[in-house]
Amino acid sequence: MESFETFPEQEEAKRLLRAALGEGVAHAYLFHGPAGVGKRRAALAFAGEIVGDPDRVAREAHPDLYVLEPLGDQIRIDPIRALRRDLHMRPFEADRRVYLVLGAHLMNEDAADALLKDLEEPPAYAVIVLVADELGPIPDTIRSRCQLVPFRRLSRRAIKAYLGSRGLADEELEIAARVAAGRLDRAERLL
Repeated sequence: MESFETFPEQEEAKRLLRAALGEGVAHAYLFHGPAGVGKRRAALAFAGEIVGDPDRVAREAHPDLYVLEPLGDQIRIDPIRALRRDLHMRPFEADRRVYLVLGAHLMNEDAADALLKDLEEPPAYAVIVLVADELGPIPDTIRSRCQLVPFRRLSRRAIKAYLGSRGLADEELEIAARVAAGRLDRAERLL
């Protein structure tokens, strides 16, 4: 499971995901934590392990991977309806299909209600992974049907190690890690 090395630290999340892969994958997961700490990378790594093709999943080029991203400031019902239609299609190549809902905390009430129906009774081959920057907006009815996978801010050490391959001086690395405030996305934008 070297694909889990694509995102730094997050030992609790890695432990939970490895256990799921070893003991049996549930039908729904909710990755939650601050923005920019590796949840998307982790979701893609997990999906890659589930469908057995980490490289194609990392490129988001696997037919058994469905990625829903918010358009604008919320996820409305129509993209969830499209996901629900796709959800009832059998896998093309793998034994399972993985559905990633990025920015799940941005679902409006109608979208959340529509998704709830399939979280209650998903097809046996489907794995739904919700990725949220905060838990507050996610309805309890959705949270209770998902395995929660927490993510934390990254240490300065992890940010510096991540940026280390860019050929920066130690002082520049330290400044970038401090300004990034535990977020890989900020660290990348600084360069």
